Amino acid sequence: MKTVKMTLSILWIGFLLGCAASQSVQKGPDDIAARRESSEASGSLLGRLKTLEESVSSLRFEVADMQHRLNTIQARPSLTAYKLPKEVSLCGELFPLEDRNIWENLDREFLLALSNEAQILLWMKRARRYFPLIEKRLKEMDLPDDLKYVAITESSLRPEAVSSSGAGGIWQFIPSTGEKYGMRKNRSIDERFDFFKATEGALNYLRSLHEEFNSWTLSMAAYNAGENRVRKEIDLQKTINYFYLDLPSETERYVYKVAVVKIILSDPGRYGYTLEEKELYPPLQVERIQIELTQPLPIMEVARALGFYYKEIKEMNPHLFEETIPAGTHFLNLPPGTSEKFWAFFSAWKKEREGK
Repeated sequence: MKTVKMTLSILWIGFLLGCAASQSVQKGPDDIAARRESSEASGSLLGRLKTLEESVSSLRFEVADMQHRLNTIQARPSLTAYKLPKEVSLCGELFPLEDRNIWENLDREFLLALSNEAQILLWMKRARRYFPLIEKRLKEMDLPDDLKYVAITESSLRPEAVSSSGAGGIWQFIPSTGEKYGMRKNRSIDERFDFFKATEGALNYLRSLHEEFNSWTLSMAAYNAGENRVRKEIDLQKTINYFYLDLPSETERYVYKVAVVKIILSDPGRYGYTLEEKELYPPLQVERIQIELTQPLPIMEVARALGFYYKEIKEMNPHLFEETIPAGTHFLNLPPGTSEKFWAFFSAWKKEREGK
């Protein structure tokens, strides 16, 4: 910064000297040669002034860039500055970090996660949107609060997420498991993408797994690999300790990833991640209703009746794949404060259709 200020001072002194030189030329004899010299001096002065302005502009840009780099360096120290906590647990189950192999497995996932700055910031922003509803349901079902971190490990809290294996939604259900836990899937609708139904199904699934395996780490592993695969490996390897089961690589890393999400999001500032309140995404707020249809209901008509864009209603209901809500019984998410207006519209719409 001192070098930049010194350079600006030198340029300014040069400018003043140029002005003085110009004035001394102007005091010569009033003849054609003097006027020519004066004109040339003026042109030279203007050229130097333009060069000075360009130099000042360039230096200001360099100063701003240096300041930005300095702020970045101050905000994000090297990854070597961050250490794993001495004690780590999930749902009350301690990780045996005295085993160096287990510590190394956790350390790897910890460093890989911390290095992905954009991803962690998105976790923080989206958690504000979805965690309150998940936490509420966990408390109502008397399940460990740590289970909310499974949703981040599964989908980074992206409601539209689809994996290469065909798992879908925030909780990443495959179609068969989704159907087992009450999520319908057909050409018009896929309730794996209904946040509320998927959350209910996921928490019931995890509770069922825990009733069988009596371990939350094993339950999470079974959530990832399937209970049949975990049963098979337990029978073969004669151990019910998740940390010492030989499982598919993705599943072996899975529970460590859940733990790392908990470590970071429990105190993001400790690991160099801070956001202002206004930068977090607002909590998910909808009015959820149940409707029975004897014929398809165009979503465009719903949007028009409520005074919202078609796109807004569709985004609140990602489980509806077509332009209409199909015949049958369905849950519908509406903007806050619009359910009464919807029922008035719906009553009139039904009467009109029944009269045809």
